[in-house]
Amino acid sequence: MTDNASVVRARAATVKEAAVALRSSRIEVRARWLADAAQALGEAAHGGRHELSDATGLSVAMVDWAARTTLSTVREDAMRALVRNARRDIDAAADPLALLSVILAGNVFTASVRGIVVPLLFGVPVLAKASSRDTVFPVMLRDALRSADSRLGAAMDLVVFPGGDLECHAALVEAAGAVSVYGSDETVAALTSRLGDTPLIAHGHGVSVAYCGASALDDTHFTSTIEKLSLDICAYDQRGCLSPQLVYVEETSGTTAAAFAQRLIDEGLNLTGRALPRGPLPGSVGAAQAQWRGMAEVEGALLVGDNCSVSIRAPEPIRWSPAYRNVAVTPVRGLDEALQAMESIGSQLKCVGTDAGSLPKVRARLAESRTLSAYACALGEMQTPPLDAPADGLPIWHGLFRTSKVGKTR
Repeated sequence: MTDNASVVRARAATVKEAAVALRSSRIEVRARWLADAAQALGEAAHGGRHELSDATGLSVAMVDWAARTTLSTVREDAMRALVRNARRDIDAAADPLALLSVILAGNVFTASVRGIVVPLLFGVPVLAKASSRDTVFPVMLRDALRSADSRLGAAMDLVVFPGGDLECHAALVEAAGAVSVYGSDETVAALTSRLGDTPLIAHGHGVSVAYCGASALDDTHFTSTIEKLSLDICAYDQRGCLSPQLVYVEETSGTTAAAFAQRLIDEGLNLTGRALPRGPLPGSVGAAQAQWRGMAEVEGALLVGDNCSVSIRAPEPIRWSPAYRNVAVTPVRGLDEALQAMESIGSQLKCVGTDAGSLPKVRARLAESRTLSAYACALGEMQTPPLDAPADGLPIWHGLFRTSKVGKTR
């Protein structure tokens, strides 16, 4: 079932009318409403986990984990802190947008949470275009918002139409103060050509990497490092822009990249895969996986585990994996060499996950970089960003106000 342009326009008008009640409410009221909605959504997602599994292609256990960990970030205290921090960055005279149109992607089903909750928190009504690949979770989110507070919940609605429907896209854009788009670079480019003067908040193609320094590989920390990294790789079957596809490992006299890769398979990915099984492998991905694994054997070495594989290869040139728990381990002499390799990724690098001992240095070096806008986080947390984590190097509230002063953020 898809919507036509007249439906898109009608829902945009209804959502904009509901903005009066949304903006007149206090931040504390909106934070409580959104926290209640998150709790209701968690219950709905758990009850509908089999339906979500069918819609997303993820295992039931992975769906449960993803919904639980994502929605646990939508807390009242976190939302109040987010608003306090934003007020230091936003012009006092800036007004929230009259309407934000959001185009959702289908690869990570919980990505809609931050993309919709944060604007609503700041008093911006949202009309979201759901991906035709996954309407189940966005509908659950909309219904949870309305069940928590029907008056405030009216400030968010959904539409569904094919990506090539230009009339519906025009209707989605014409009512909006800005359009936030999640998807491929091709999707972003195609939409840009249709926007005219409407501002675009682009969240295009991205990749992420991990860095394990020498301090993460000693006897005290090695097991924890492997467990946390494995979770980052397995989450969402490695399909998101925050999923690490490359792991830079600082080789020491006691640990080689080959030894690290073997333990990553035996003590990490295989074990995590039993608790969070991989979903079915699509045929197109299967072909790409076979090609990637074949090249890995030619270029270096390949270890194959249970529905996963690890290649061992030089830092450059970078060869991205087909996801679905295929990852490259790359030996480096230290952080300098790893960062030099990352520079070639440029603005597409979204996140660098690293061990606790290396985190302060990684953050400092990323802040100094002129080409990288990625943010750094601890291993095990790459797939569960807090509500206030930056997006594409900018604060999460960027673009939600008519005038605001924002800068590069880590």
